[in-house]
Amino acid sequence: MSMTLSLSDAIDQLIAEEAIAALPAWTGAPLDFTSRYYSSTDLDAAAERRNKINATKPWTERIRHGWTADYCGARAVVGAHTITSYTADLRCLWDYHQIEPGQRPRLLSERFPCECIGDYLHLIVCDTCELHWIDSDWNTVVEAWHDHAFPGWRQLPILPAKLRGQMGTSKMTPKLKEWLEANYPPALRAVGAPILTDRGGSGTRHVPSYSPYGGFDLAVDEQGRA
Repeated sequence: MSMTLSLSDAIDQLIAEEAIAALPAWTGAPLDFTSRYYSSTDLDAAAERRNKINATKPWTERIRHGWTADYCGARAVVGAHTITSYTADLRCLWDYHQIEPGQRPRLLSERFPCECIGDYLHLIVCDTCELHWIDSDWNTVVEAWHDHAFPGWRQLPILPAKLRGQMGTSKMTPKLKEWLEANYPPALRAVGAPILTDRGGSGTRHVPSYSPYGGFDLAVDEQGRA
């Protein structure tokens, strides 16, 4: 298949490259991976800049591994804190490690060597306190943020299954409210506070916005361990 650009495509690419060249010099968060703290505003701006640049580049020349907003995660102001989650994919871009001996990796050439530099990572940022947590496990960074924003959450009792319901509920029912007021301290009945639920070993991902307070439904086992 010919890779020659049509005249219209070539003009579009030239216009896009000129638009990128006209952008002011970048002084914000790194466009690729960083483990340093940056605010959610800085990370969002870096992602926007990276996307603009990548739109002008072929797939093999794009900026990779930068933090991207986690749209299945959390983004909220919670009392005196904030929580904003991101992901970064540091895994191999090629089928480099899933081949038989003697085979060449798909799309790989001498020009594009293996780029394995890590794992699929999760990041949570608290802008208020200029703190952040990074780990390959989503639950780990969620728990670290809760240790920061809601100390004491690990000692909370597990919500009875009959109050949560088979599929879970985020609604505050009268019986649920009565139980929480009897068992959760006031500091952990605030807006954005979590609940602890035992899901019987399945579906153990911590779920944002599924507490009746608007916070996380944190999965724990029957001994109360996250």
